[in-house]
Order: sequence, then structure tokens, then C-alpha cells
Amino acid sequence: MRVISGEWKGLTLVAPKGQVARPTTDRVKESMFNLLGWNWTGGVAVDLFAGSGALGIEALSRGAESAIFADIHPASLAALRENLTRCKAGHRAKVYRADWEDAWNKICAAGLDVGWVFVDPPYSKNLWVPVLTSISRCSVHPRFGVVCEHPKDVLLPSQVGDLEVAKSKVYGDIAVTMYRSYGGVDMGDDL
Repeated sequence: MRVISGEWKGLTLVAPKGQVARPTTDRVKESMFNLLGWNWTGGVAVDLFAGSGALGIEALSRGAESAIFADIHPASLAALRENLTRCKAGHRAKVYRADWEDAWNKICAAGLDVGWVFVDPPYSKNLWVPVLTSISRCSVHPRFGVVCEHPKDVLLPSQVGDLEVAKSKVYGDIAVTMYRSYGGVDMGDDL
């Protein structure tokens, strides 16, 4: 597992010990970020199920101003902190030892300028729609969008609240679905 592009391109990242996380493969991560493009001016990248932090760190490497990482598992938090140290990115990162819902509620209460939100929960929990619903109900509208990684056989709705699908792609057994908010910035046709 490594950083694909940007400031820390090629840097090796560590995964959490044990079975607490399922890291996004380099191939899927590269394809995902190619779909997102280079629209990183402004906003905080939010990695709600951080694990190793690979998605949020990739966003930082590509120019996100800062990132918020949320996870509850000690092994994930240890790997995440080690990866932030490897990147020397601690000053641009905030780590919440919290579940996704508590973390998102803190972000909403703070009224942060969110650019992208990454949603890659444990597949067995089937949390995509609850997370999307919570994001759509918040006064914080992600400037660029919400990115969900999920098994290709899990079909996500085309709309949840004020979030609508902008693009969906399949990579082997994994799908990536991107949502944009009616209240957010128009992401254009490049997605």
C-alpha cells in the first residue's frame, strides 16, 4: 500500500495489524482519484472510516488543505498515526477516536468547509445509506462531493436527500460511487 500521486508519491503506508480494516487497493485508489481529478483547492478532506488513513493521506498528498480522520479501532488509529508521521502531515491532520456518526456530528457542529468525504465502511455493516443520509441532513455541504467505496453487487441509491450520483465505476469486485450535493459546488462534467 502506497501513496499514488502528489507530494508523497510512492511513500509506503502501513496497514492496521489484524483484521480490523480492509485497505483500499492501490489500483482502486488510483482509479478513484483519477475520477476525482485534481479539484483540491479549498476544503477539508474527511475520511470517516479511516483505517490506515490511505484515502485521506492521498487527498493531502494531492493538495487538500487538511484532513480529518475518524476511526474507533486502536490498531487502525496506531497505523494511521504512523502513516501521518511518515508523511510529516500531523500539522494538517486531525484524528478523531470516534465512530463515523460522532465524527460527522462534530464536523457539522463546527461548520467546517468540507471538500471531499470518503465513505469506506466495513462492508458487513452496510452503512452507506445511513452515512449518506446523515451527510445530506447536515448544514455542511461537501464542496466537491462524497465518495463511497463498496462491493460491486451493493447498489447504492441514485439520490439520498440532497445528494445525487455524479459517477459510478466498477473495478473488479469493487465499485466507487461519487455523490454531489445540490447545495455544494458544481463539480462539472469531468466526473
